Amino acid sequence: MALALSLLTGGNIRAGEVHGAAAAERITWGTSNFVSPGGWGRMINIAHSDWLCVHTRFNGTNSILQLRLSRDSARTWVGLSMVEEGARFMDNGELIQLTNGPVLLTGRSLVEGQSYRLPVYRSADRGQTWKYWSNIDANEGPPGTLKGRGLWEPHFYQLRDGRLAVAYANEKHAAENPAFSQVCSLRISEDQGEHWGAEIMLAAEPGGGSLRPGMPVVTRMADGRFIAVYEVVDLGDADVYYKTSPDGEHWPPGLGQQIPGHHAGPWITSLTHGRLLLVSCANVVSCSDDYGRTWHSTGAPPWDVGSGKIFTWPAIYQTGIDEVAVMVAWHGVKLRFGNLGRGL
Repeated sequence: MALALSLLTGGNIRAGEVHGAAAAERITWGTSNFVSPGGWGRMINIAHSDWLCVHTRFNGTNSILQLRLSRDSARTWVGLSMVEEGARFMDNGELIQLTNGPVLLTGRSLVEGQSYRLPVYRSADRGQTWKYWSNIDANEGPPGTLKGRGLWEPHFYQLRDGRLAVAYANEKHAAENPAFSQVCSLRISEDQGEHWGAEIMLAAEPGGGSLRPGMPVVTRMADGRFIAVYEVVDLGDADVYYKTSPDGEHWPPGLGQQIPGHHAGPWITSLTHGRLLLVSCANVVSCSDDYGRTWHSTGAPPWDVGSGKIFTWPAIYQTGIDEVAVMVAWHGVKLRFGNLGRGL
């Protein structure tokens, strides 16, 4: 990430301790801005105060990925470019900047019940123009034959040795024996996303079944290990689970461990001083100082969208030395900035 930051480390948290008023307002939420009409927003820092955002724009006959640029630390945004694939529906946009500068864009692209792809586009000019680069995975068949056999929500991350990885939700194994309604899959590229290796299982119901782990997000932690968070639909209220990996490539089998209080569409980030922040469609922010083993509240939620599981598809980013921002898709794509308080 191009933004160079350093944060103060907070106090210790005892395992199992429930934090109430003492943890309140550790993130103080302040200003917000409206990024764009549309849905599903994600962004990356590309240089100093420059941020690049991708979101979905719906046109009725299809949907496209719209790119926007901010030059003032994500405060204001201008349209930059777009990626579309004819009559196909694109969504779940995701970005990463490679260590040598180019930006990669992925997402899901589909013709419902017939064709599901995870295309990759490459930009050498910080998002102004895009060139088709590769396809991570695909499922193709005659019209109407692939209901419930889709590919969804790809998420890029880089391994310690510089290889590029992507995690995604995968329904292709639903027709196999044993059948898996959905799994979280992983593929690795050794040439900056131009070609992709064999599928690796990140999270799956042991022995197969109806449970649906999906929407995986992976980040590297301060100790060098990796943590993945994902929802498991049909387990509780799309409860959020996690597991860790020593290298981001090899993951323990099964579904991992539950993170209480979070439901659907999780997103995790590691702050520059090592603390983990987690958000989900429960629309609260939780914090871990022990690499995910225990979590506590950071205070008031960033957005007042109502109680319970509300599908805002949030993501959280560190935007300054003592600042984070939560992006949501809720009556358009929006950002709210929060000040990291004394405990964070």
